[in-house]
Amino acid sequence: MILTVVGAVLLVAGMVAVVSAARARDGVPAAGWFPDPASHAPRQRRWDSRAWTGDTQEGAQAAERGHRFRGRFWGWSWVASLLAAFVVLGVGAAVYTSSDQIHVMGVASLVGMALVCWAFYRFVNRQLALDDVIGPVELLAVVVASSGAVLLVAANVNSWIIDGAGIQTATAFVGLVEEGTKLIVPLALFILGRYHDPRAGIAVGLASGFGFAITETTQYAYQTAAASGPNFCGTGTVDTTPTMVVQEQIFRIFTVSPLHWLWTGIAVAIAWRLWHLHGRRGTPGAVGGIVLVMVVHSLNDSSVTAFCDDASAQTLASLLRWVLLVVMYLTFRAWARKSTPPQLIGRVSRGWTPKHLPRHTGGPTHVDAGSTRKSGDRTPGSTD
Repeated sequence: MILTVVGAVLLVAGMVAVVSAARARDGVPAAGWFPDPASHAPRQRRWDSRAWTGDTQEGAQAAERGHRFRGRFWGWSWVASLLAAFVVLGVGAAVYTSSDQIHVMGVASLVGMALVCWAFYRFVNRQLALDDVIGPVELLAVVVASSGAVLLVAANVNSWIIDGAGIQTATAFVGLVEEGTKLIVPLALFILGRYHDPRAGIAVGLASGFGFAITETTQYAYQTAAASGPNFCGTGTVDTTPTMVVQEQIFRIFTVSPLHWLWTGIAVAIAWRLWHLHGRRGTPGAVGGIVLVMVVHSLNDSSVTAFCDDASAQTLASLLRWVLLVVMYLTFRAWARKSTPPQLIGRVSRGWTPKHLPRHTGGPTHVDAGSTRKSGDRTPGSTD
């Protein structure tokens, strides 16, 4: 009950803060024609101040291509945060295993998870220039609001399903419950007319996933240490030794939790881009992307209990979860890189150079470089 109340307070406070901190930002850079990043030919494509459109015309030069793992791939801002996370988790694990004080591991999990999240955000920022469209205060407010949604919605709904129908049913519906929870804040902000820019949407989606990951990871530190009875498959007793708790937390921080923000990042990257380019006509594709993420999430969690009677299948499922992490990152990148702004083309690594942009289906639409379009207006002749 206390956590539910805390969740409601955090959700409301975070939403009020992020709405209050929101301010109008001009598209960066201003609308204009730039070398087409999706073409090797000397062609220009129009950037509408928020996204690449389907309008193209002949150009004098081809876009500069990036290099693999060069340019803005490496950066001290995200590498330093990742190294700091290792230090925090290492110190926390050492103190916890020697003292058996679970609060130490709880704090280490919270801080370590937050640092890993910040490292990934700074990495993505280097590729998309997210700082141009949203500020750190707004991001923090989204994290707080999302944390509140976890405690208020996901935690209670998952518990109700587990208590009523069992763990297998809960894992089957976990994608709907948890992805729906993570989308509460981003969708509410979109409906309120905030952060319609596709890049700002990606930032908000990631921040919402961060809030979920930080909250869940911190909770698991305490829940794992206090667990009792059989494991998920009922094949043995839960190991609650400090060494096992540390191993579970490290595994969660670097494999399970990143999936949470990647799934939400994918859903938001698809939805915000389609809504920006096509308005309401993009809704079927946006909803389809969200539903697909929910299904993948549920399938991943269901694999934990689906192969309890087959040790070989359990091992294979564990290996496939590592593959899933890589695939989800590549999927997120494939959609997020469509929003790489013109000023970074040629400076980002090749993997973040936009590909598969809208196809040109009509004559070029000439606009002044300083003009902008309202979010949601559809670009003539554009498809995604």
